[in-house]
Amino acid sequence: MLEKSQIFKALKKPHLAWKKSKGFLVHNVEDFIRIITQQHKLSEIVNQKEIRVLGMRRCGNHAIINWIKSQQTGKCQFINDIPKTNPYRYKYENLRERFPQYKKEIEGYRQQAQGNFVKKDCLIYSYEDYVVQQVTNDLIFNVKHDLYFGKSAIRYDVIIIRDPFNLLASRLQKHKKFLEDPNHQENYLSVSRRNYLLARYSNKTMVDLWIDYAKEYLGETNYLKHNKICVNYNQWFADVEYRRNIAEKLQIEFSDAGIDRVTSFGGGSSFEGKEFNKKATSMDVLNRWQKVSDDPQYKKFFNQEIFEYSERIFGHIPGTESLIN
Repeated sequence: MLEKSQIFKALKKPHLAWKKSKGFLVHNVEDFIRIITQQHKLSEIVNQKEIRVLGMRRCGNHAIINWIKSQQTGKCQFINDIPKTNPYRYKYENLRERFPQYKKEIEGYRQQAQGNFVKKDCLIYSYEDYVVQQVTNDLIFNVKHDLYFGKSAIRYDVIIIRDPFNLLASRLQKHKKFLEDPNHQENYLSVSRRNYLLARYSNKTMVDLWIDYAKEYLGETNYLKHNKICVNYNQWFADVEYRRNIAEKLQIEFSDAGIDRVTSFGGGSSFEGKEFNKKATSMDVLNRWQKVSDDPQYKKFFNQEIFEYSERIFGHIPGTESLIN
């Protein structure tokens, strides 16, 4: 069941709805033809290592992904925030439509979308603000994994969680910038942009989503099956030995390279942008919540359940008890 806003958008822009429907049909025909004609390719190892990363926006996804990529040897490719479809085809079509000047990149993605994969030592791709079950429970998408990504020798699932107080403070700060800039299209207080297609997920709030991630992190649910690695962003940021342990689980030779870089994805920090690039560990990312603690809108995010799960993962964060409604 679609949200009303999605139905209204389709009615207002029928040409876009037709374009998407036509694209869906064409893509499925392309997939069918490749399944028939490229069976011999599907058994070849393309990616020595594949890392699927799930996390909420502003949870430190890009800091951690950049840190992994910076330490990984050999050819490593990262595909940011993909939808549940062929990632190379998505990138190719998106660049062709929005940035046609990048001809070399467009052609590279087009070739891989057609199954002419470049062999890699490591492929990293991320999902942001998706319900975990939506990523993992799609039988058709999972069957097409090798068709879309190429076969991988080993696969990892990395789920990242940040304490809810700083995460929601960052999202609120980013949302205020969204309100100030009408050209900025990201609503950071909503997760419906990812999950509206399935009725069972369409009413999820970002608080609901955080609790779902907390349950997966704690093992109350176990949807991620490929060598699951749970990353506590707070601990990753503060503890070098914790980072060393994560690198070891990913079979990466630890150097801690990339730890001080602020990436440009998502505009950098919600509070300082890229001001702290090359000195990221100097940012006060564990106390962002104090900057918005008096904001009535911020206080409305919290309930007893989110406090309980936060304490189980992050321990008591002094001062946050003042946020309990």
